[in-house]
Amino acid sequence: MTHPWQLVLDPEWAIALAIAAIDYAIVVSTYERRGEPVSTMRRLAFASGLFMLALALFSPIEHLALHSMLSFHLLQNVMIGDWAPPLLLLGLTPAMACALGSRRWMGFLTRPSVALIAWLVVWYGTHLPPFYDFALTHYWALGFEHLAFVVSGLMFWWPEIVDGVLTAPQKVGYLGIALVAITPLDLLVYLAHHPLYSFYEHTPKLGSISALADQQIAGVGMAFEANTVFMAVIIVALFRMLSDEMDQPAGGRPGSVSA
Repeated sequence: MTHPWQLVLDPEWAIALAIAAIDYAIVVSTYERRGEPVSTMRRLAFASGLFMLALALFSPIEHLALHSMLSFHLLQNVMIGDWAPPLLLLGLTPAMACALGSRRWMGFLTRPSVALIAWLVVWYGTHLPPFYDFALTHYWALGFEHLAFVVSGLMFWWPEIVDGVLTAPQKVGYLGIALVAITPLDLLVYLAHHPLYSFYEHTPKLGSISALADQQIAGVGMAFEANTVFMAVIIVALFRMLSDEMDQPAGGRPGSVSA
């Protein structure tokens, strides 16, 4: 196989990430001039989101995904669709999120039911063998796949990250439903007795492993990578819910006796 640890230059995505970084810097500067400072942590979160996208799209992960291994392609999908979007959204202040969310089309796209369905459609649809193999041999289709993961990821994580959309219990339920709904895809990839994607059947693999072994690693990896993030966010939401309950005055608690 060719040298596996090659960097990849994707001009379209490089320009898109540069525009996103410049646009965010302009917005931050505008809010600063209004006397609404943006914390360093939010700036770091947004920068980390862009870095995560760059790592997925320009590093050897992209080269291995396109020329060698399904496991790296699914890792890339998780990075683009489930790791980068929440980091980007954490970079928004409440005022920024409110300004975006006030637009009618944005309100519709980030409605929890719409966002969850769109996210599931993208994950299941792009992993259908006919589309997956087609995207790997057609540059524009692969670009569409990556864009779909970014957009659906931002839609999906908006109700979870942006305050005021869901209550803490609803956030736990929202991610719980998503976790249950996405699990069959992970199991399908892992439990299949034959390679699902013809593109990877004869590509060279690191360690000379078989296409089926690569696919099984991909299924386990995708489940672990995505579920780890989900469970971490669920735990945070549970702690926040418990904290909110403890902070309520005694008279406001259900079943309590007011003085």
